[in-house]
Amino acid sequence: MKLNCLSVFVLLLSMVVVSCDDTTDTIGQSLTDNMDHVKIYTDTFTVSTQSIKAGPVLSRTVIGNLGRLKDPDTDSYISSDFTTKFHVLSNNSILGKDSVFSYKTTGEFMADSCELRFYFSDYVGDSLATMKATLYELDKPLKENESFYSDFDPLKEGYVRTDANAIKIGKSYTLSDYTIQKSEREAENHAPNICFVMKDPYTDKEGNTYPNYATYILRKAYEHPEYFKNSQTFANHVCPGFYLKTESGFGSMAYIYGTNMSIYYKGVLPSDSTFTASIPFSGTEEVIQHTTISNENSIDKLLEDKTCTYLKTPAGIFTEVTIPVDEIMLSHGNDTLNTAKISFTRLNNRLQSDYSFDVPSNLLLIQKDSLQSYFENGKTPDNKVAFLISASSTNDFEFSNIAEMIRFMYEIKLAGKASENWNKAVLVPVDVNFNTSNTQSFQQLTHQMSVTSTRLVGGSENPNGPIKLSVIYSKFSD
Repeated sequence: MKLNCLSVFVLLLSMVVVSCDDTTDTIGQSLTDNMDHVKIYTDTFTVSTQSIKAGPVLSRTVIGNLGRLKDPDTDSYISSDFTTKFHVLSNNSILGKDSVFSYKTTGEFMADSCELRFYFSDYVGDSLATMKATLYELDKPLKENESFYSDFDPLKEGYVRTDANAIKIGKSYTLSDYTIQKSEREAENHAPNICFVMKDPYTDKEGNTYPNYATYILRKAYEHPEYFKNSQTFANHVCPGFYLKTESGFGSMAYIYGTNMSIYYKGVLPSDSTFTASIPFSGTEEVIQHTTISNENSIDKLLEDKTCTYLKTPAGIFTEVTIPVDEIMLSHGNDTLNTAKISFTRLNNRLQSDYSFDVPSNLLLIQKDSLQSYFENGKTPDNKVAFLISASSTNDFEFSNIAEMIRFMYEIKLAGKASENWNKAVLVPVDVNFNTSNTQSFQQLTHQMSVTSTRLVGGSENPNGPIKLSVIYSKFSD
């Protein structure tokens, strides 16, 4: 009987019993004696899979999406929009009144302009594709204690200011921005971004008119410094945030990692010379960044394909796994379940695109009934309800030991708490975000919102051979 080294090592560790006395003289002997009475069995079981629609997923993202792409598998479009709130940075960035040129010379606070930049770390598609997006001012902020899903539409849900005075700016752009000099684009410190400049007169919701949006922010900063105490007071009283909606064009999708809003105004030195001052506000996942996803038309034809299963993000398709728990546990009723290994094999995509989608980078295998609460509660992999693996260089996604999940499912049934999904798990592509102070400590897992796609061996009409679950049992003999 052949066992891999890891399985044997796990078995040995599970059988070592150390007494509470001070001597270790008998450990080696007791281990040898115990091993003489252990019998090991192996077995394999067939697992069934099917594609299921992911539906709306929790959009609690570190990276946001903006753009529109055509999916070669479905001939339909994936669109994404982006919403952000802002951090308030240190008050040290705000000059004293007498150092503001306009206040010193006219007694009023005046600013020059406001720039809003959406920084992207990467993209998929054609960087020269012409896209058009519209920037909307929010009427009220997204609440930080609420869960927003990928189908949440700020326009439809009444979060966008829509009166005649609201900010609404359309912009055509390409991700390779040829409006700036080549030397600047290729500079080492250049951070690609989509920029909106606000210089027009602005009227707030109370009907007060300002020369521009920057002046509105600047005056609020000096008239009501308490509004700038933290991001919550700033959002509630000054700037609820902005919504950036993809309007037209297709061919690219940018992955936005942060937003910066800068207010520019003139400062004055004691020598009466002037300089350009600014007040920065940043938008990151630490406040709220939300991506709205629209899988236009339908992915139903992929769900109807029974010759394989799919993993597609964002908010596309998961693979459901039905585990034969009863058969595994009852066929060796008096044995201990030690390990259970399962692999899912990737298939090449049938259709090729000029800009192929990536394979999911990390996969979570999670008990189906726990799927929604797991992400809403920000849980981490426990190797019981949820198992995490990273994509390998091979075509296999391998989970080396899901024995704890099988035992957990069986215990649920024995306790009379089994739902219709009690023996089902789901393969879910995820993004893994680590604590910056300790790279070995999980900060959170989120649904993968970047565009990925792959096919897996499986389905009810699978032509590629069954998916096998390899199991090792042990038993002490008389």
